Amino acid sequence: MNPGPFTPAAPPRPTWLGAGAVLVMFALATAAGLAMAPRWESFPVVLVYLPPVLAAAAFAGRWLALLAAVAATLAYNFFFTEPYYTLLVHDTGDIVTVAMLLLVALVTSHLVTSLKAQGEIAAFHAGRNATIAGFARRLLSCADEVAIAEVAAGELARIFDCHACVVC
Repeated sequence: MNPGPFTPAAPPRPTWLGAGAVLVMFALATAAGLAMAPRWESFPVVLVYLPPVLAAAAFAGRWLALLAAVAATLAYNFFFTEPYYTLLVHDTGDIVTVAMLLLVALVTSHLVTSLKAQGEIAAFHAGRNATIAGFARRLLSCADEVAIAEVAAGELARIFDCHACVVC
């Protein structure tokens, strides 16, 4: 049976393709960060990890975005805080930077996925309102009770994807 006009779309599931795309974005962000770090230190590099997190939230769903936020934090810590190539942090400033990266990545990924969900809900409601307006317009054009019953039966058949008839 086909979903009717009042059936909301299923939420997106994380896929291997989405996870692969996020992984490639992190590799590019790390390469850009490694190119930037000798000139500008590691502090501006932290911002390079936010676009992959936002892209994961927008295109791959909430769980992959949360995973991306944690991965961004770990990658920044591993490549750009002393001692390098470990997950240890010696500088208090780096601890704050890593914690803020995680917090900002988690909050922005949540906001992006919520915004996307709200857009889908708004589109769903717009479709439902258009269906109701079309039904009302067809009812207003009816001249008698039989025509009203036929329009109602036709609309019910379309909504429930079934056969309907009017018995008078």
